[in-house]
Amino acid sequence: MSERARIVTRETLYDGPFRMLVDEIDDGEHRYRRAWVQHPGAVVLLPLLGDDVLLVRQFRHPTGQEILELPAGTLEPGEDPRETAVRELQEECGYRPRRITEILQGFAAPGYSSEIYHFFRCEDLEPSRLPGDVDEDIELVRMPLRDAVAMARAGQMGDVKTALGLLLL
Repeated sequence: MSERARIVTRETLYDGPFRMLVDEIDDGEHRYRRAWVQHPGAVVLLPLLGDDVLLVRQFRHPTGQEILELPAGTLEPGEDPRETAVRELQEECGYRPRRITEILQGFAAPGYSSEIYHFFRCEDLEPSRLPGDVDEDIELVRMPLRDAVAMARAGQMGDVKTALGLLLL
């Protein structure tokens, strides 16, 4: 939004783990509506076990299919992304990283969402399980990193954050 643009009204369509909002904006010349998602942010994990990477396969309702992807999760309000990364790895994969490094952060879809992805390389993993979310049915997939990267390069990862994360490795 430019300096002279201002939000005239804001309507909340949904309020849950994220918000769906509609803003009416006045830029001095025009008035228009913009629908967008206010999101607390998410982590994307790149868990390495030797020469392997841990992926998860889970059904994603909006796509109507199972997706093979890097483990990921939404930040709780006020939660540090590093804490979220450790928690999500324990919930989705049953491991805790002894070494964790943030390697990238950026907007997931800036045209309609404020969600920021924090990519973390997770290494020196030790078994440690936390209970997962009740609505997640996750299958852990351990795959040679070179095979997962080859799939990403070939366009065989349907999830873009997973392809990006693997190519970053």
